[in-house]
Amino acid sequence: MRTAAKTGVVLAGLTASALMLTGCSSEGTTAISADTDKADIQLSYSQPHTDPFQNAENVGSMQRFEELGYGTIPATNADRDASQQLTDIQTLINKGAKGLVISVGDADAIVPAIEYANDASVPIVAIDEAPASGKIAMIVRADNVNMGALACEEMGTRVKAGDAVITLDGDPVTSNGRDRTNGFNDCMAEKYPDVKLVNVATEWDPAKAASGIETAMNQYDNIAGIYNQSDATFFPTILDTLDSLGKLVPVGQDGHVVQVSVDASPMAMTAIRDGWLDAAVAQPMTDYIDYGVDYLTRAISGETFEAGDTDHGSVIEERNGNLVDLLPTPVVTADNVDDPELWGNKEFALEAFGVSK
Repeated sequence: MRTAAKTGVVLAGLTASALMLTGCSSEGTTAISADTDKADIQLSYSQPHTDPFQNAENVGSMQRFEELGYGTIPATNADRDASQQLTDIQTLINKGAKGLVISVGDADAIVPAIEYANDASVPIVAIDEAPASGKIAMIVRADNVNMGALACEEMGTRVKAGDAVITLDGDPVTSNGRDRTNGFNDCMAEKYPDVKLVNVATEWDPAKAASGIETAMNQYDNIAGIYNQSDATFFPTILDTLDSLGKLVPVGQDGHVVQVSVDASPMAMTAIRDGWLDAAVAQPMTDYIDYGVDYLTRAISGETFEAGDTDHGSVIEERNGNLVDLLPTPVVTADNVDDPELWGNKEFALEAFGVSK
């Protein structure tokens, strides 16, 4: 996984030799003239809700725009209100944004906003999450079904037949929530069918995660693991909840509740080092930012993209009528937790999460 020393200071110029480019104007997009001053091209970012991961994506994208010399319109934050994100995107376009990077809060609810951008010939690149439909220049994200399957493998090797595992499911209105749930559940059913899954609907809300853990622990006496679909969202809530229940036991000791998560945020890295978290599947957040901005700036210049292998170790696939650049997702354990190339060890991430290394 290629990452950067700081989220905004990345790749002086991303090459696209392995991508097949048509060089013509994107469908529904009016290409900006090559001699237009970048400072006169205003770009912005739409954030769906507030958490350190989303905040870092927002700040990193806006910093990258500025470093490349583009004008910017202040980013928006819908704060978990799907209708507000629709309004935010429309407002940014009405203010003159010529391109947007967005993270999708509700895959279906966001579609009218994307269609509004299509009608206005404003290209959009989605990072991290994917919309249900609407024409997107590129979606940059991880294969979240595979992330769920990787988490399943880590969990399955650490629990035994007859055990129960709590799964803290993300919001099903998001593609990440659905995919991480399906990837984990399908893998467990196929490879570890004798492990019972106790699904908790969290809607990405830490309070609901805490309540769900307490309820499950009271209902079942054989809880041996917790699958956490977003450690950026749910830490330290899970540790606090287990501690309050007298269930917080270090890795390797009797009574330890196995924990496997997705994100590999700075908090998760600390938890692995401290012996509370067994494994985390890492989201390539710095790559989301780098390639999201890169695809957008190329799209506003009129480039289009096709499916195939890229020059950065990923594959572009067509899904639901849009192209998706599926980035690699390494598994982090005590063996590689100090790898400086992992985004959770980057200085910008430590600052965003308020974690000291």
